[in-house]
Order: sequence, then C-alpha cells, then structure tokens
Amino acid sequence: MAATSPSPIPAGLEDPVTYKQAVSMLAETGHKVSGNTIARWGLPTVRVGRTHYVDWPDVLEAHRDHTEAKMRSSSNWT
Repeated sequence: MAATSPSPIPAGLEDPVTYKQAVSMLAETGHKVSGNTIARWGLPTVRVGRTHYVDWPDVLEAHRDHTEAKMRSSSNWT
C-alpha cells in the first residue's frame, strides 16, 4: 500500500499566505499587526500539516478595516 502525504500547497484559497508572511508584508504598510491579531480577525484558514494559511486578499481587507477603525478612534482622523 502506498503512503500519501498532504500537498504543501493549500487548496481552497486564492492567494494563500502564512500568518508570518502576512505579518511581514503588512509591516511594510506602516501599520504593523501581529500574527495573533490576524488570527483574531476570524478569517477562513486552511491547515496543511502544522501551518495555517489565510487568503491574502482577505487579510488586506481586514487590515484596512482594522486600520480605519484605529484611525477613527485616534485624534489624528480628519
């Protein structure tokens, strides 16, 4: 009997990234977030082995909403 192994490419996501990759890319925006913060946003994830993947466009939309809410609550919002 042949052994099967999971595919290293997650299925079901348009543009999959790990939490670590998402944190790294969002750091370039000037509005950093942690992997735990991204996990709390409740985005759909796909798990391959021990690694969780999220869809990059979903991360961008959630980050936009999170940053907007943060800016609105600060005194710098115009």
